[in-house]
This record gives sequence, structure tokens and C-alpha cells, in this order.
Amino acid sequence: MEGNATNDNDTTTACCTSSYTPTVIDNHNVKDKNLIQHVNQKAATTTLCDSFLSTENNNSSQHNDVLPSSSQIKLQNQTTNPLSATTKHHNNINPTIIPFLCGLTAGVAQAGFFNPYDRALYLSVKHKRPFLSTQNFKNPYIGFLQSITGRALSGGLFFPLETFFSEKFVLSSRSINSPREKMNDLQHFLAGSAAGAASALLLNPLSAMKYRTWGRDVNRGVIAEAVIMWRKGGSKPFFYGLLPTLTRDVAFGGTYTFLRRYVRKSDLLEEQYMWVGDTASAACAAIVSGPFNLARNVQYGTGASKQQPSIGKVLRSLAKEAVTKRSLVGAMLFLQRRLRIGWGTARVAAGMAFGQGVYDWCIVIVSRNN
Repeated sequence: MEGNATNDNDTTTACCTSSYTPTVIDNHNVKDKNLIQHVNQKAATTTLCDSFLSTENNNSSQHNDVLPSSSQIKLQNQTTNPLSATTKHHNNINPTIIPFLCGLTAGVAQAGFFNPYDRALYLSVKHKRPFLSTQNFKNPYIGFLQSITGRALSGGLFFPLETFFSEKFVLSSRSINSPREKMNDLQHFLAGSAAGAASALLLNPLSAMKYRTWGRDVNRGVIAEAVIMWRKGGSKPFFYGLLPTLTRDVAFGGTYTFLRRYVRKSDLLEEQYMWVGDTASAACAAIVSGPFNLARNVQYGTGASKQQPSIGKVLRSLAKEAVTKRSLVGAMLFLQRRLRIGWGTARVAAGMAFGQGVYDWCIVIVSRNN
């Protein structure tokens, strides 16, 4: 049977390759019946040949049409092998949440690394003793686990917010006809300011409870302190210090982001020394926002049932005290102490540079493996 099929195909192919044009024969005018029969057989063979070629062309066309592309093969593999598709889906992280996960990582790392410094700084202010006193560094991690969540958020929330607002400002300014360099500088300042404002709004209630807890001789815990604050003043105590916190964080965020981006854009430092630029940028931002931080601390220290002083009142009082000093040097030293320019500024600068480094490293690692 295989031999016969092959011969039939060969015959058909040979017939199709020969040139034959069927002739229309009028049966009434042709008397030779054999000739009529021969012509009719040729016509039938030609019809069969045309059908054969049409079928072959259609099969070839269909074969080319259904030839799968790489994306179709990938989709087919995922359809036939749902386990591989599910595995890949679980290995991927939503790009939207990557910056916030890295920000939380930076906040935890920063809180853990600088906890001895923070505790020593707090004890030096509370007990009015030198920062480097050995008593300030005893039991450096007491209470660390109880405050890790809030400190991780406060230390790491700024970085993803800065990334988020930077992308928004860049996208919104593509249609604005402005000098590119000036527009970039403005975008960076606005992005940092917006990140600072958002961080202040989200974290202010937690900061208010933390400061009340720190101001007591016996730590009642955050929840117990929140209940007491609510009973004495309702929701009002949770928003103490909100305006100076907003002002401080807007000034700090805008200054820090602007200076940090400017240093990187200007190629003032080599890549391995960029942390120096981040540290200097954070130090300048801390000094600029220092007066508002003082007003914030004063308002946080106000009792729940008392009227909190305004930012203007705190700053006017600060200026009056500085003027009463006998010399310019005395006034500068007074402002340096009141605004905590020194160990406090160094802590902010080092903490921001450290957190920025951890955040940038985390973004690179997660994005590479995602």
C-alpha cells in the first residue's frame, strides 16, 4: 500500500508539473468518441491537479501561520505547566512596594546601629551631663525592641517617599518648557519637601506618644500613654507639634534632597565617596531645620491640658535670649546649644547617610534578583 500511495502522489505531482491547458470540446461537433473520452480524462486530471496544489498551498500557509513565536511558546509553556508560572509569580515582588520594603530595611538597620548613640544623646540632655560620659552608654539597648517599629518607620520612611515624589515630579514636568537644569533642581527640592511633609503627617501621632513616654519617670507604655492623652485632651494631644514638625521636615527634606542630588549631578565626588556628600547634605539640612525642631520639642513638652506655644512665639523667645548675650560669640554659642548643633547634628547627618546607603544597596539587590 505504501508503494501504491507513493506512485499515486508521484503521478499527481508529475501531472501538475506538466503544462496542459484544457480544451473545451463540443460533443455535438466531434464524432470520434475516443477523442472525446481522452479529452475528458485530461480535464478531470487537471481538476484533480488544481485541487492538489490548492490543498498543498493551504497546508503550507497554515503551517507558516501557526508557527509559534517565542512569546507564544512562553505562554504555551505556562499554560501546559502552571507550576512554572506560579513559581515565577511568587519569586517576583511588586515593583511598587520594593522602595517601601527597602526603606523599612534601612530604618531597622539605622535604628539598631545608632541606638546606643541615641540613648546616650537623650540621657546627656536629660541629666545635663557630657555626651561622652560613660554613664550614658550603659545598657545601650534597653527598650530597643519596644520602640523598633516606630523608629524603623521614622528612620526609613523618607527614602521611599522621596523616590515616589521624584518620579511624580519628573513625569508631570515633561511637557513644561523650562531649562532642564533649573527644572531638575526645583524637582529635587519639591520632591524632598513633599516626602518630608508626608512623613510628618504619618508619624506625628506616634512621635507625640513617644515624647510623652520619654518625659515620665516611669514608662507606662505607648498604649497606656495614648489612653491617658485621649482622656485628658481627646485627639488634640496627638496633633501637638504637627505644624512645626511639618515645617521642620519640609525644610529638612527639601534641603537634603536638593544638596544630595546637586552633589551627585555635579560630579564633585567619586562614587566611593558619595557618602561624604550625603553626610554633608544631611548636616546642612539639620542646621536649616533646627529652629523648627526646637519649636516642635517645646510643643511636644506642653501638657495635654495646656495651650501650646506657636512657632513664632518660640522663635521670638529664642531671638530675645540670644540678643541678651554680651557678644556675638556668646550668642552663637547660645544658639548652638539651644538648637543642638553638635552631637545632634552629627547623629542626623550620619544616620541619614547610613540609611541612604542601605536603601540604595537594597534597591539594587532586590531589583537585580526580581
